[in-house]
Amino acid sequence: MRDAQAAIAATLLGGPDHLPHGLFAGDRGAVLRGLCVHANTISHARLVALEDSFPRTRDHLGAAEFNRVSRAFIDGGGAQGRTLAYIGTAFPGWLADPVAADLARVEWAWLESYHAADAPALTLADLAGLDEAALLGLAVRRHPAVRVVALSRPSAPLLDPGLTRDVRMLLIARPDAAVRLFAIDAADAAALDLAHEITPLGNLIAHLAETHPDGGAAVAALIGAGAFERLAE
Repeated sequence: MRDAQAAIAATLLGGPDHLPHGLFAGDRGAVLRGLCVHANTISHARLVALEDSFPRTRDHLGAAEFNRVSRAFIDGGGAQGRTLAYIGTAFPGWLADPVAADLARVEWAWLESYHAADAPALTLADLAGLDEAALLGLAVRRHPAVRVVALSRPSAPLLDPGLTRDVRMLLIARPDAAVRLFAIDAADAAALDLAHEITPLGNLIAHLAETHPDGGAAVAALIGAGAFERLAE
């Protein structure tokens, strides 16, 4: 069965010359027509999956241009070997329009955040009652749903009307089970990168204090955005 599936895939990708003799019973022409229908069904499903994955990118480009680019992406092998759930992984890098690429990167990061592993987010309420030593020594780690995307153009308002054109870096997080976008800067992104592994909260505050007037407030904003996982004691 696996060999047959591989042969069918090779035929769909490489054309009739890749169809092994005797794989299907019946006239070769009828078999090829059947495979053509199957290929068209797969292609349509891939196009629909891209539309569903990148609605704001589609709005920006327009339906006709988005369809053209999507078909070029699929025909060029960009979706090869990927299931429908992951078909858009390489799509943002395929886009020549820099704004469209920004939108697509954020939309794909949004989907990754939505499907990320469940984990409780650290909240500001969790810090209540901690003395200074306990607060600074509290172990934290970046939440698995967190994604950071740098924008190359002033495209943030196209993603969220509440964001301004000067926003060039976005935090995608999932506090309270809802995926949200937050404007951050390079220092915030560096702190999140530092928290890729478990680290004391005091380290993040000290790191941000070098570039923010109040490192504690900067960390509090990240905590409020659901950027850190609440670790078991």
